[in-house]
Amino acid sequence: MGIRAVRASTETGDLLRLRDRDVARLLALLEDDCAEAVTISELRERGIEAPAQAIYTLRLTGYQIERVPIRRPNGRNTAGYRLRPQASRSSDPHEERDHAL
Repeated sequence: MGIRAVRASTETGDLLRLRDRDVARLLALLEDDCAEAVTISELRERGIEAPAQAIYTLRLTGYQIERVPIRRPNGRNTAGYRLRPQASRSSDPHEERDHAL
C-alpha cells in the first residue's frame, strides 16, 4: 500500500477564504471601535461567521486583543473584545536616550 498526496478539496479552500475574510473583517471592526469592546454575538451580527477563531488568529499574528467585561442593561456581565491601546512611542526609554545623544 502506497501513500498518495491528496489534493485539497474546494471545501477546504472555501473554509480558508472564509477564515481570512473573517480575520480581515474583525481587524477592521476592532480598529474602528478601538475604545469600545464588542461581544461574540455582536461580531456574528456584523457578519463574522467564526469570531472566536478570528480572534485567536489575530492573537497568533501578534495583535494584542483584550478580553474585557461589558455590563449589560440587565446587570449581567458578558465578555467583550477590543484591541489593546498601543503605548505612545515617547514612553520608550531607548528612544529618549537616542534623542539625548
